[in-house]
Amino acid sequence: MIIQGHSVYIRPGFIPKKNWAVFLDRDGTINHEEHLVYKLKDFKLIPQAASAIKKLNQANIPVIVVHNAAVVARNLCQPDQVDKLNQLMITQLASKKAFIDAIFYCPHHQAAFNPKMIKDCQWRKPRPGMLKAAAKQFKLNLAKSFIIGDTARDILAGQAVKATTILVKTGHAGKTSTHQAQPDKISQNILTAVNWLLSL
Repeated sequence: MIIQGHSVYIRPGFIPKKNWAVFLDRDGTINHEEHLVYKLKDFKLIPQAASAIKKLNQANIPVIVVHNAAVVARNLCQPDQVDKLNQLMITQLASKKAFIDAIFYCPHHQAAFNPKMIKDCQWRKPRPGMLKAAAKQFKLNLAKSFIIGDTARDILAGQAVKATTILVKTGHAGKTSTHQAQPDKISQNILTAVNWLLSL
């Protein structure tokens, strides 16, 4: 599906059972961050990811991945390769009975090496465009939602829409020089983050 000029995955038959969601970053949160993951052979799930997502599924909480695709802006690969990588993630998680309901990603950057991707895009985190697009598509209350990520960009995107923000210590663990942010909660990994939000 194309939404606002971006390729979006929606799980077949997905209808939200809640009016809020858990938004997840991808690299460093769901899979290991090996600095710009764009080759299928480099994609490796973080051990706790499937268990965490499965718990959200069992609680009927929509699970939506929102990630920047800097690899496209840097001309390391094309959007179809990002789609293949996301499909691999879906397949690997599904084999462990864990399901992603939707994936939004932004391949744009205002200084992209790929001239087709030069755009000052509202979808690129730390801007909240992907969260707002998902909220419009699925009628979600972002102020009741959560975002889990490993960078300040994820936290800032969540704060812009008053979502509860959780920084995980996997991936970049918030140590990115570009942005600074104070999350609502710091967790060891995606599973401890999910356990915390389910306890609220």
